[in-house]
Amino acid sequence: MAHRRLTRYRWHLLDAVQLVAIALLALALTPVLGHLLTLQSRLQMQPNDYFVVQQLDRSMLVVGVLGLLALGGVLVHAFLVRGNARAFVWSIVAACALSVAQVIFWSIAVPMGALTGAWTVASEDFESARQNWEYAIALAGVVTFGALMALARAIEASRPLASLAILESIERDAAVRLARRETRPLDGDTKLQRDAAA
Repeated sequence: MAHRRLTRYRWHLLDAVQLVAIALLALALTPVLGHLLTLQSRLQMQPNDYFVVQQLDRSMLVVGVLGLLALGGVLVHAFLVRGNARAFVWSIVAACALSVAQVIFWSIAVPMGALTGAWTVASEDFESARQNWEYAIALAGVVTFGALMALARAIEASRPLASLAILESIERDAAVRLARRETRPLDGDTKLQRDAAA
């Protein structure tokens, strides 16, 4: 009884961790998607216009922090599913992808922002700094999306017991329907039984 209750609590914890990790990844990807969709036009802007747009778009540091939190959630997920090889491997793939995205973000994008005073001062090589920033954010976003896909596979792989329970329930329902059908007299049988009794 205690083991069953502990298992149920573990599944609730796993559900919560999976939901939080997906939510953090989705929140981290939302501004990056906007960034990717406007990448070409951002690279063609004049420096003054670019500075104005960058002042409006100050969410990238939050994206980095959300990515770190998502990495923590994915690592907790990997720990919780360590007994399931497929789910564990996909969780580790997601964690590695998030780690790569974080390295790109913190080692390329953040220093470019610092070099330009959070995009308030034009650096000596403005065009190079802008390209490094834009492509680093875009690449980190693409890798983070890959992490989201790997996490989805990990979650899918962590659910074989639920999938088996569903299949068993369907089979059990089909068997019950078949048993009822076999024990229920058919309309023709009822008439034959009445004729034989008369």
